[in-house]
Amino acid sequence: MTETPKYSVIRKQNDIEIRRYPAYIQAEVVVDEKQYQTAVEKGFNILAGYIFGKNISRQKIDMTTPVQISRSEKIAMTPPVTVTGESSFSVAFIMPSAYTLETLPQPGDERVHFHQIPARIMAAIRFSGFFRQETIQQNKEKLSAWLAEQGLEAEGDFIVAGYNPPWVPGFLARNEVMVQVNIDLQE
Repeated sequence: MTETPKYSVIRKQNDIEIRRYPAYIQAEVVVDEKQYQTAVEKGFNILAGYIFGKNISRQKIDMTTPVQISRSEKIAMTPPVTVTGESSFSVAFIMPSAYTLETLPQPGDERVHFHQIPARIMAAIRFSGFFRQETIQQNKEKLSAWLAEQGLEAEGDFIVAGYNPPWVPGFLARNEVMVQVNIDLQE
């Protein structure tokens, strides 16, 4: 069975949940693409190479879910500072909980980096289908509006999470748009 990060649901309303996640490690790669679907395919292939043995010790690592993708705009670093219009995406695999930063095999591909993600509270909205720009944007807007109604503040970038392999029909696929929320972890 595929490992998925354990979380507890703090609040639920229809297809939106507020969740408490423990800390975890993710392997991440940044890819330059304009669309979620092509970015996730490109990033997935790089990360899959790492977990399937393209690492220094040639060690295989179990696949986990979800695959996470977030988008950020590239910003020029020369005066004047302006947005270039090109996009980059961060594609990430969550590493199995049995690993630490010290025990993960060293990547053979310099594009793969690890990040320790601290325990946090996330708001998530679930949807089915494929990673289509319009569907993702609609769910970001719906989640943002709900958070505003609840008086909750989002922190950081939205993350799109996919839980199924590409051969699962879209109407059965589990996907989510998530964002960290600024509420006390003791709630």
